[in-house]
Amino acid sequence: MTSSSRFTRRSFLGASAAFGAAAWPMRAHAATAGQRAVPPLPLTELIPPASPDEDYWWKVRSQFNVVDGMAFMNNGTLGPSPRIVADEEARIYAEIAADPTNGYRRAELHEKRETLAAFIGAEPDEVTYTRSTTEGMNIFGRGLDWREGDEVLMCTHEHNGGIEPYIHAQERYGVVIRWVDVPSPPEGVDQIVSIYEEAITPRTRALMVSHMTYVTGLVMPVRELADLCARRGLLLTVDGAHPLGMMALDMRQLNCHHYAGAGQKWLMAGTGTGVSYIRRDTIGDVWPLIGAGTYRVDGERRFREDSRKFENTGQRHVPSQYALVKSVEFQNVIGKDLIEARVRMLSRRLRDGLAEIPGVKLWTSDDDVLAAGLTLFSVHDLPMENVQQAILNRDRVFIRTMGTGNLNAVRASTHIYNMPHEVDRLLDSVRHIAANPATFM
Repeated sequence: MTSSSRFTRRSFLGASAAFGAAAWPMRAHAATAGQRAVPPLPLTELIPPASPDEDYWWKVRSQFNVVDGMAFMNNGTLGPSPRIVADEEARIYAEIAADPTNGYRRAELHEKRETLAAFIGAEPDEVTYTRSTTEGMNIFGRGLDWREGDEVLMCTHEHNGGIEPYIHAQERYGVVIRWVDVPSPPEGVDQIVSIYEEAITPRTRALMVSHMTYVTGLVMPVRELADLCARRGLLLTVDGAHPLGMMALDMRQLNCHHYAGAGQKWLMAGTGTGVSYIRRDTIGDVWPLIGAGTYRVDGERRFREDSRKFENTGQRHVPSQYALVKSVEFQNVIGKDLIEARVRMLSRRLRDGLAEIPGVKLWTSDDDVLAAGLTLFSVHDLPMENVQQAILNRDRVFIRTMGTGNLNAVRASTHIYNMPHEVDRLLDSVRHIAANPATFM
């Protein structure tokens, strides 16, 4: 590697030396002053060495446009796109604007489907481009032939994007939603599986579960639940909004019938992107969400028999679909296993630190099997908005609040563009708040 292309922690800090953590409280509102853009590196420059060190992760961090001094820890809501992904979307948008004669680009996107499928351990004809996890969850939940009295099991920490297709089925077809409570945190995998198994009745038809709950960051035992469903003859549909881009996914290993993932979160592909997987032996049982996806055979229209029957919902935003694939290529260069290991290391560092602070309650499991990149915690009984704002004001760390149900907590996401010292900065801020609770009431 040439000296001009080498990017280390030292050279990265040269672009943001004015924003050292020790002096940050005095300069919180000058985050963008003097910021210097770093050109995007070719993907080949991001191939990791045999033993990646912090210099390597600073190089990865350099490929994001997050402003100097900002420790952004909310990609569980919306992740920043790497420069190469943002550039890809802009490039395609400009090309189509200049020459719209091939604006649909169906053949090219169908070919790129192989990249998406390989990334999640599926076959290309099982993978659908979507605009969100919510669309993917609706494709399956509203696409089945429901009968009155059919039951769906789901836990009380599911996201509305997964719940609402079944609210629709409840109101329209008389489907029954049966809720289960999973402790925060649970004792282990066996307890979780037992909770679902005990709730199954002769009318149960499907389990809907988040691979990672957006509330506490609990990693659900999808494979064990798939085995349960196989034994009981049930369908398993998975809200995978968070693991796509965070964890090394393999649909063959998970063995669920359906899995919907988000592009804008941990995959960092930008808004309006997502992926839906339906197992090949289940596709025929699912109707398209919108009345399209047909082709002509001897003058008659028939539905496609692969995942493309779920895609013909009108003109899609082609540039964002290219960006989705480019995000996968970006992560493939780094490596899915390496990304998951990095995410888990940062999360472990955060959870270990929080566990040592008096007055802090961890809602996320301490078991590495049941936790990954999302960490939920509360500080005494302080209002979550006050905790969030105090952390942002004092140390320029951005996390989000979480008030689902009766929770009063904040949630931090730790991803590959975050650095260990940023985690430590968050911990230092929490220590200060926990030691001075009256100031933040």
